[in-house]
Amino acid sequence: MCGRFNIIDDPLTQMIMEVVGGDVPWAVTTEYNIAPTQTVPVLRHSDEEGWDMPSMRWWLVPSWSPEPGTKYSMFNAKSETLTTSRAYKEPFKRRRCVIPASGYYEWKKDGSIKVPYYIEPVSEPGFAFAGLWDRWHRGDQIIESCTIVTAASPDPMKNIHHRIPVHLTVDQARTWVNQQTESSRLQELLMPEIRMEIQVTPVSTIVNNARNKDDRCVEPVGETIKIHQAKLIATPHRS
Repeated sequence: MCGRFNIIDDPLTQMIMEVVGGDVPWAVTTEYNIAPTQTVPVLRHSDEEGWDMPSMRWWLVPSWSPEPGTKYSMFNAKSETLTTSRAYKEPFKRRRCVIPASGYYEWKKDGSIKVPYYIEPVSEPGFAFAGLWDRWHRGDQIIESCTIVTAASPDPMKNIHHRIPVHLTVDQARTWVNQQTESSRLQELLMPEIRMEIQVTPVSTIVNNARNKDDRCVEPVGETIKIHQAKLIATPHRS
């Protein structure tokens, strides 16, 4: 699952430039606590128009939906359902995108409480999440929206949450949005893998409230665990 993430302008802009393959005319705004239904930057590509990075609502509204409601949870799309779900089939075929993120949050149950953890790359400038987008149009109202694709968590991330957002390398991100990519290759990209060294840190419960948007959301309250190819390396917390 991925129910919150953040965007830190630099170095995330660096990652966007790497995916696009050069300088970009777009800017991202730092925000430490992005929640579903907010507007987020989305990278997409078409053979006709090339790259662009529009802002979209983070909660997919299918083009056929009678209204843009939130009755069903549509901010994440399970990778196992992309070819069968009415909401995802067409976007998976034609409207794949990349959602840039500096890091994301997950909550782990510890008895009767949930402890927030912040997950971020160790040496890469950010995550390129696999996403889908769609356009809803009724009368004069147009809503472009997106969802983050998730997969079953590989070891050892299962200890935090049973699902993770599908994150892609720079080359994989380009392949994901390429309209000519074959279905078999897309399925390979959806494999639940940890594709870079990441670190997981328990953080302040201030992140629990989506109205809190500053850097206190990533304030560590315990030791950091580094994960790379199913290896765990504990780093003592320094208060």
